[in-house]
Amino acid sequence: MKSIVATTYGGPEVLRSVDAPPPVAAEGQVLVRVAASSVNPLDWHELRGRPYLVRISRGLRAPKPRGQAMGSDVAGVVESVGAGVSRFAVGDAVLGFGLGAWSELMVVGEAGLVRMPTGLPMTDAGGVGVAAITALQGLRRGGLVAPLTWGPGEVEPMRPRVLIIGAAGGVGTFAVQIAKLLGAHVTAVTSTRNLALVARLGADDVIDYTTTEVTEGLPRFDLILELAGNRRVRDLARILTPTGSLVASGAPRGQWIAPLTSMARLAIRSRFSRRTFASFLAKRRRRGLPGRPHRRGGRAQRERSRARQSHRHALRAPRTVGLRWDDPATVGRTGQHVVPGIS
Repeated sequence: MKSIVATTYGGPEVLRSVDAPPPVAAEGQVLVRVAASSVNPLDWHELRGRPYLVRISRGLRAPKPRGQAMGSDVAGVVESVGAGVSRFAVGDAVLGFGLGAWSELMVVGEAGLVRMPTGLPMTDAGGVGVAAITALQGLRRGGLVAPLTWGPGEVEPMRPRVLIIGAAGGVGTFAVQIAKLLGAHVTAVTSTRNLALVARLGADDVIDYTTTEVTEGLPRFDLILELAGNRRVRDLARILTPTGSLVASGAPRGQWIAPLTSMARLAIRSRFSRRTFASFLAKRRRRGLPGRPHRRGGRAQRERSRARQSHRHALRAPRTVGLRWDDPATVGRTGQHVVPGIS
């Protein structure tokens, strides 16, 4: 099979297409034929080997294990299952994340996958995993666990107020939609050009950070989800309620382990996350989110490294569009900026 690997740390130019033996699903694992994947900040920093803390687990001088395909998000079809796997069968359409998604075949632990909702395109599903689960876990850690409910004759409960900073990014676009489904009053912070986008996603209030200081003059919030990583905790604490929570996926200016997202890479392993995640995806609806094709290899990686992205970078497996895995330029050529809308 063909895989896209990096034999050294660097930019998109170090990506290579190689022949690799097909993996075999061991006990508790699922072999997936990959239909689509995507590019996350996690993938970018693992490719670059920065911050250097990445190299503790991935190798000091070059990514290890040698020959391991890059990529983490996956959408595809189950090819085979290992002993003990009970939730999936051959032919099931699945999505999730693991290690080695930029390959024709990859093995994923059973707990790292969910069954794909009917009608969700593979290319959309390939851009979901890390970003959507990060958003879901961030909201859950902040106490937003289940949709609000009330019975006949009962007073509607007060909606929790949630502030999402970085609402137009890959994680933020999911966070806005999921928070709304959980019954929150959502205030989204983004730049001027993305105000209309986050409003379409369902935000109750939108704030342009280029004209308004987020930490001054705002009502207090029950939960602040800080995805931009550029504000101090003590400043954000001023706009939290006495019992409010602050959840951050990064540190100021990308210091320390910010790019590796502090919110549960393996969150999908929790039963709550699997069930809630799948139910939200089943309610998806497109909301005019941006998309365009990549024409050259590595472009998705280069564009992913830029700040203030309002889209996801999805990579479609080449066999589905008549391209070749033996051409490194394939990676990114058919990638599309996609976020599945959820309503």
